[in-house]
Amino acid sequence: MFELLPRTGIVLPRGAGTLAFGMAERPAQWTLATLCDVRETWVCGLYWSFAAEYGGVSLLIGSRHGEGMDSVVLDRIGDAPSTAATTPVVWQDIDLFGHPHREVTEALGDVPAGMRLTRPAGPGTHLSSVRLTAAAP
Repeated sequence: MFELLPRTGIVLPRGAGTLAFGMAERPAQWTLATLCDVRETWVCGLYWSFAAEYGGVSLLIGSRHGEGMDSVVLDRIGDAPSTAATTPVVWQDIDLFGHPHREVTEALGDVPAGMRLTRPAGPGTHLSSVRLTAAAP
């Protein structure tokens, strides 16, 4: 399971370690590479970025200012998220991709600054994306 730590980072599945905000690019890549294949990518608005996929979840890790990791985006892989993701994405003991978005948002209430939950644009019932940033956008 991916465990979200708002304002801190994300704990990776299977004891692979923690991607902490402020990590330099290479140590962050190496940490994620202990879990899955990592590929460098370019994203407008990010100083550096890389991506990976694991257990039905894609990850985009980056730095907006080049001073260390400060952005993590987790997206469900698939067209219409209407079932639970293979790998849980957890915050406050709730699997954000494992339950319909209405149940998740009702159970969580307000999310902290720097965290954004995205509902599906189409017919899906489950959240499609979670974004963490080191500071409020």
